[in-house]
Amino acid sequence: MNYSKKLILIFLGFFIALIILELMIRFSFNFIPDEFLPTHGIYQSTSPIIGQKIIPNSKGIWSKEGFSRVEINSKGWNDYERNYSKKRKTIRVAVVGDSFIEALQVDKSKAIGSVMESWLNKDCNSIPADQNIEVLSFGASGWGTGQMYLTITNEIVDYKPDYVVLAFFPGNDLKNNIYELELNPYRPYFELEDNKLILSRSPLINNNIKRDTYRFLRDNLMIVQLLREPIANIFWKISRDKQIKETNSNNKSINEYETKIKLIEDATWGNSLDSVYVTKAWKLLESILLKTSKDLEIHKSKLITLIVSRAEIVDYEEDYVKNDWAINNNIANIFYPEFRLEEFGKQNNIPIVSISRNMSDFNWNEKNEGIKFHGFKSTNNLGNGHWNENGHKFAGEVVGRKICEIYENN
Repeated sequence: MNYSKKLILIFLGFFIALIILELMIRFSFNFIPDEFLPTHGIYQSTSPIIGQKIIPNSKGIWSKEGFSRVEINSKGWNDYERNYSKKRKTIRVAVVGDSFIEALQVDKSKAIGSVMESWLNKDCNSIPADQNIEVLSFGASGWGTGQMYLTITNEIVDYKPDYVVLAFFPGNDLKNNIYELELNPYRPYFELEDNKLILSRSPLINNNIKRDTYRFLRDNLMIVQLLREPIANIFWKISRDKQIKETNSNNKSINEYETKIKLIEDATWGNSLDSVYVTKAWKLLESILLKTSKDLEIHKSKLITLIVSRAEIVDYEEDYVKNDWAINNNIANIFYPEFRLEEFGKQNNIPIVSISRNMSDFNWNEKNEGIKFHGFKSTNNLGNGHWNENGHKFAGEVVGRKICEIYENN
């Protein structure tokens, strides 16, 4: 048998084995309990304007944290299917944010958008009974505030919302707005030049034969989806280390990068506020929020800013948080983002909802038993991470009450 025939037989044998393994994996998923199903079928693509969002009409399992069977709508959002047109006597609310609003960790019927919609329709006495409330969700993991702004002005306004709730997570959203910290060319970034907000970087669209081939195999072969995560993490770390060295100077690159990360982390706790770098980061955020508010006014829509809670504060006892954790971590002000943005909101007529204040007030009240609003028993991170069903329910009702109050006062 000649060499070429041997190669063909080897290839056919490999192909047949791959197909058999693929069929076995798909078949076995019908019998594996939910808690043991691996995450698969949920991947992001890159928009030329807003950057990353989930691939439209995709379906899959999310079990990295919590569990849900995910079905993405035709526009690429983890939400029910929505029409651009709005029916008469309908009040629309749009919620936009990062992974807390994307909410892959829970079923969408339990996520903040669904909770808000249900609460407003049933419990807001200020809204006439003949008015219908719709709450639409627009979230994507890893987003910064600049991406939320671009999503609002390029997509959300087409749905004609009456209110837009923009969720700011102090844990990483300041960092997500800055290219030299994110080093992700597939996202847009804004900068301030002479106190004017400008789009400094548009998302890079990486389309080539290799990537298109990978996407085809990923979308059609379960075995590729299961192998993807560990392999992708390795390549991501290699690429990130290379970008850090290229972005910063000489042998000091890693130290310079880590110093900047530390400054931004400190900035969300009221530390390092005299740093020029920190001052610019906060000013960039506030400029984006102000621009968002003014642009929405043109569309007769009202911006509400939601400050997402942090588990390390709200899921633990008051004495521990204030007297042990905060002191040991040199935290100047556990509610610094809330304090700062509440003042900013008063000055610029932007309602601010501080979920951490509400959750901590609830958990630190002697009449209430402490509730874990973050994390999941199933993934062993209770009291840490994203909102669980308790967190989404609590946040949804708090924001619903705020919208009800704003509607009544107007």
